[in-house]
Amino acid sequence: MAVSKQRGFVRLFFAAIAASALLLGGCATTWVEQSAKWEPKKPVKALFCYYSVANDGGADLFDLGKQVAVGDKAFADIGMGTYKLVAKALEKYNMSVSTSRNRTKKLDSIAKKYKDLDTGNDTANKLLGTLTQQWSHPASSDIPFHRYANLNPKQLKGVVDKVKGSDKKEIFLSGELKIEDQDQFLVFKRFRLILSIKGLDTSGNVVFQARAEGFSGLSFLRNPMSESRIEKTMAKVLENLEKAKIKREISTFNNM
Repeated sequence: MAVSKQRGFVRLFFAAIAASALLLGGCATTWVEQSAKWEPKKPVKALFCYYSVANDGGADLFDLGKQVAVGDKAFADIGMGTYKLVAKALEKYNMSVSTSRNRTKKLDSIAKKYKDLDTGNDTANKLLGTLTQQWSHPASSDIPFHRYANLNPKQLKGVVDKVKGSDKKEIFLSGELKIEDQDQFLVFKRFRLILSIKGLDTSGNVVFQARAEGFSGLSFLRNPMSESRIEKTMAKVLENLEKAKIKREISTFNNM
């Protein structure tokens, strides 16, 4: 009788895990907002002024060891891979995404943030990025204006005036990918990816903003960081983004 009860408990435990994984994987908060005054019929230039990736779980020493020993992808390589996927996904909204350090560096005097640590050696920089689990696109400015909900249009225009060129239809993007390390049922782990993007026109008006989430599969005891695992999870994030109904209005209080 005791053995039968134990087997029943084990079956119930794993059934609960499977059901919860399905439930939690499908409840991501995703939305897209686009100004009714900004509806491009053909691709417009979109300058990514800021893009970063950060993992709040910190470095996994096993992953760091693999990078050193067998040349596994560094966190910087994984970050650049997510940027390329995001740039491709934004084509749906008629954005032709590019970067320009020559232009975005003009914003650096606005922000009083720390600069990315630079050792002067590319390999050492990548190891440092993997250790800190922080990466910013090399062409990024220091100002993540998508986070600044309290900036008024005049202040946002001040940001845009620093980087805009002669193209009056160009827009300016700021975004980030957050990687959250989550525990599930004590012995399992997973990643939750949260993508946030905001776009301004040449007058500093918010014309596009979006937030999308997605979850990785469960992993036993560890939460390994790998290019393939993040790419698979990013595919879920961007699939959710693509499926989201576009709201033709910009909300002031949406959480980025």
